[in-house]
Amino acid sequence: MSERRALGMVANLVLYYAALGGVAWLVDRWLPALGPFFAEKSPGAAAIAMLGALALVCPVAWMYMKTKPKARYDSSLVQTVIVLPVVIAGVVLIVRDSIALAFSLAGIVAAVRFRNTLKDTKDAVYVFLAIAVGIAAGVQSFSIAFVVSLIFAFLVLVLWRYDIGTAPATERVRGRLIAETAIPTAAHPAIAGVLEQHPRSWKLIASESAARGITSLTFLVSLRPRTPPDELVAAVRRDAAGQIASARFDQDS
Repeated sequence: MSERRALGMVANLVLYYAALGGVAWLVDRWLPALGPFFAEKSPGAAAIAMLGALALVCPVAWMYMKTKPKARYDSSLVQTVIVLPVVIAGVVLIVRDSIALAFSLAGIVAAVRFRNTLKDTKDAVYVFLAIAVGIAAGVQSFSIAFVVSLIFAFLVLVLWRYDIGTAPATERVRGRLIAETAIPTAAHPAIAGVLEQHPRSWKLIASESAARGITSLTFLVSLRPRTPPDELVAAVRRDAAGQIASARFDQDS
């Protein structure tokens, strides 16, 4: 169910950031002993800054992939969010402590304009976050970038889990998803995978014979305000194709 999926995502984030903090502690402890190659403004320092930016932005991109509705999902934005902070970290290292280089970079950016229409205006927040992480990594303020990335990831998770900011629906859509299948052991996991993404909550309430060799699986479903029943049925038919014979949604009156 949605609660189980959200808890799993929280656990994954906690493990990732804990592992990342452990790696950062080891690098900070052993870096002085690695020689001039990892000194400030050296190739090694540049590599650490750019890899640090990449490590800190990966959970942000992962949160976008997990929480964004498929109708407004933009794969190019995911790639931009991952690559942008790495590039910015490298640029900041180049122009750091040099006013002349900074003004030169500003002139180049003004001359070369990149235009991209986002599917969702809220996606601009991810771009700003990527820029912030890249700049922080470039000036080697990894602790700040760590906190920014951590709080942002958990904030997005909370907003997604509880639908904060979503316009209230006049009435919540509840009903029964009924799928007929000849192979219930294969159909149930496929349908459950869809139900983990779309409804607010769900549970299997019946599994009974509908005809010779056909089993009817009935799921009690409470839909999110932004998920119409037709979209849920279409997703089940698409993702469980080959395991089900038919699927329909009977809305409670």
